[in-house]
Amino acid sequence: MYFLLNKIFNRKNGVITLPRTEQENKRIRETQRNSILEAAKHIFAQKGWATTIADIAAAANVSQGLIYHYFANKEAVICELLSQTMQSDLDVFQRVMQSGDTATKRLEILISSMLKSRQEQINQFGITVQAAKKNSPSNNELEIMRRIFKNLNNNDSDAKDLHELMMKRFQSIHDIILQLIVEGQEREEFAKDAPSKLALMIFQCIQSMTTLALDQPDEYEKHYPYTEIIMRMLKPNNQ
Repeated sequence: MYFLLNKIFNRKNGVITLPRTEQENKRIRETQRNSILEAAKHIFAQKGWATTIADIAAAANVSQGLIYHYFANKEAVICELLSQTMQSDLDVFQRVMQSGDTATKRLEILISSMLKSRQEQINQFGITVQAAKKNSPSNNELEIMRRIFKNLNNNDSDAKDLHELMMKRFQSIHDIILQLIVEGQEREEFAKDAPSKLALMIFQCIQSMTTLALDQPDEYEKHYPYTEIIMRMLKPNNQ
């Protein structure tokens, strides 16, 4: 009987405690994993791609073994950080589309959410920039993403998932813009030019301004904000 009780209960310092439930263990694992990612975010911003698992472990105040329990290597860590950023964007886009605002208002919100102030841009893409800036001749976002993928193992499932998510993000932005333009034209909010042409112009404007925020942040900040100017391209000729 004593043996069976010892199998069920833990004794520490003379105090008998119940073993943790699976839910408690899951919560602990999630807390540990999030703590590692938060530490990695800061250390990658400081040291870039030279960051090691040992650096992350020191910043998170955990053992290297614990990090390897959650992530295969530092590439898996940065894939997760970038995936979180892009997934957050997709969630924002979804909320915008589900709001009851007019097509004009929703498109304004969408553009503004992507053309944030310089500091928000750096917060959003800073990990990517810092992780690859020593390998990239320019701080162009797309060039940096290409450099990031060059550092990743193409056969790694994390890298493949990240690439798919990035493509999904770009496609979602384009599709949402196109849908809003079509809705706006039906309600005579926008010009009657070909929706695909207007969507392409808006999408390229957003991409170009995002690149400017990374390449020439002072120039970007000097002329910010940009949403109103971009929206003028959509105004009907009689307005």
